[in-house]
Amino acid sequence: MDNNVSSMKSLVAYEKIRDMILTGVKLPGTRLVLSDLETELGIGRGPIREALMRLDRSGLVKNIPYKGAVVASPPSRKEISIIFDIRVDLESQLAVEAMHNITPDKIAVLEELHGRMASVDADFYALDREFHKTIYEASNLPHLCSIVYKLIESVETFLNLYRQEITDCHKFSFEHGQILAAIKSKDEAQVRAVLQNNIRSGLEVVERSFSRLIRKPV
Repeated sequence: MDNNVSSMKSLVAYEKIRDMILTGVKLPGTRLVLSDLETELGIGRGPIREALMRLDRSGLVKNIPYKGAVVASPPSRKEISIIFDIRVDLESQLAVEAMHNITPDKIAVLEELHGRMASVDADFYALDREFHKTIYEASNLPHLCSIVYKLIESVETFLNLYRQEITDCHKFSFEHGQILAAIKSKDEAQVRAVLQNNIRSGLEVVERSFSRLIRKPV
């Protein structure tokens, strides 16, 4: 029983620290001090240590000798471009598999998430992530889903450092509507096309952000 409680606390700590990194609360290079996290999260050091080890394996955190756990830097421009190429192929395949398996209950969840995104909810990026996760999990291919989530997390770190404009939110919301419609109509070619277009829209935001950094005066 104690092991189950400890595992649950470790999972809660992992999710909370992960979300702080992905939303930019904890920036790259930030030291993750156990005593500080214990106060912030209200969770003991044991579960937090386990969470930091898991975050290290995910690539979001690096355990550096004599310095401790530090929020990892986001991927380079070249690496992000390669990540998006992989995502286009892998995620569109997961979406097609999901199209054949998805239940009416999950369709209802997607409709609710899309409705909240359409109103540009304050949690837009968390809703975006949940929308895609709901689709991919319906593929019943959990190992491939794990790969996708890790790739998405590495890019989200960058996207949350350079927040998208409101027009990006509206564009993504429109594209999610297209994805949902294609899944409901069981149109495999359309599912692939609109899902891939949505992923490439994310890459456009990254490229725009890099261009701004290059133009930024020293």
